[in-house]
Amino acid sequence: MQYIHRAVTSSIVKRLKYRSSIVVTGARQTGKTTLCKEILPSILGEKYDYFCFDDSEIRLIFKKQAISILENLHTPIVILDEVQKVPEVFEAVKYIVDQKGDTKFILTGSSHILLMKNIKESLAGRIGIFFLYPLSLYELAGNKQLPFLSEISRARDFPALAKNTYLQRLLKARKLCLLRDELIKWGGLPPVWQIKEEKEKIAWLRDYKNTYLERDLMDLGGFAELENIILVQKLLTLRTGGLLNISEIAKEASLSVNTIKKYLNLLKIVFQCLFLQPFSVNVSKRLVKTPKVYVTDNGLIRSILGEGGVSAGALYETWIFSELIKWKNSFSQEGELYFYRTHSGAEIDFILKMGQRLLPIEAKAKEVVSQKDARNIERFLSEFAQASSYGIVVYQGKEMYEIKKNIWAIPDWILFS
Repeated sequence: MQYIHRAVTSSIVKRLKYRSSIVVTGARQTGKTTLCKEILPSILGEKYDYFCFDDSEIRLIFKKQAISILENLHTPIVILDEVQKVPEVFEAVKYIVDQKGDTKFILTGSSHILLMKNIKESLAGRIGIFFLYPLSLYELAGNKQLPFLSEISRARDFPALAKNTYLQRLLKARKLCLLRDELIKWGGLPPVWQIKEEKEKIAWLRDYKNTYLERDLMDLGGFAELENIILVQKLLTLRTGGLLNISEIAKEASLSVNTIKKYLNLLKIVFQCLFLQPFSVNVSKRLVKTPKVYVTDNGLIRSILGEGGVSAGALYETWIFSELIKWKNSFSQEGELYFYRTHSGAEIDFILKMGQRLLPIEAKAKEVVSQKDARNIERFLSEFAQASSYGIVVYQGKEMYEIKKNIWAIPDWILFS
């Protein structure tokens, strides 16, 4: 399979020109090693040395003499893969960075909280941090212009922008819709997209869960707790797109609330779930304070629950969340993402905050939307009129049109392409 260009690559290359070290972190099998070992050195036109700490012998050697090894390397780039397994490396990299400013270090790891802890202690101010998520619709489509969501985030004249964009992208609709359907069904982990047979895709996802995920969780939580962690992961996956109710999960798993919190943290560390915080303003006391939980990849949902494990609406909302996170990571790192929910039950799936501007986004897993689907956004626009001038309902259809005043229905294949 031809390498799929990752949207974050240009930001990484730009950073490497100004800083000597970066970390690329993300879940297992998202393509970190391929990007760092095969793509970045080629773009930079420089030779490299590569060490992978999945190898127990290499781990042992670096634990004893990391500084000595790194001091005696003379290549412009040094790539250290899965560095969270050898914490001693961070102090060694700090020493070399301070002593030799001409070596570029590229570190990778699949446990970002552990990495952040070591970075804060050893490499604060010396290193750039980048996340690599599973493939997005934008990346699979091979786009060269900015996603429509990037244009929306800056636009003032939305109707004119909508008309021009729709006409430009209509010819790509069929291809983009097919890619969208595959992403919702199988997720975006790169190896899945190299497999054509459905049975083989299912087998790979099952193996991914049984090898990479369970091994990482066992390393963090201990073998004795693995069975309970897997149970909690399943209960969490059943709730993707819903409010996080720790007490309910604790009751179903017959575990304490503190144990559930510990396991949720472990699952977050290995990029298997993310928590979306509610949007709130100080003057309001009517808003829900509990976060929502999302599994980070639809293929992971399938590997844990099988087909039909969650509703079509939850599956679609989870995919939209993953696309928003990937867009934010590659194109708008200063943007903030929330959801909105009042105690009376009025909810908007996502609120994108760009500076002082707010963009409410509803996700609907259907091919036709109506004014009914825009009611909560309409109330939001009225309440936050100064910060929010329009909202969108993203859905699976073909047409882009204004449902109500300042509320637009936008097909997902347009929004993220």
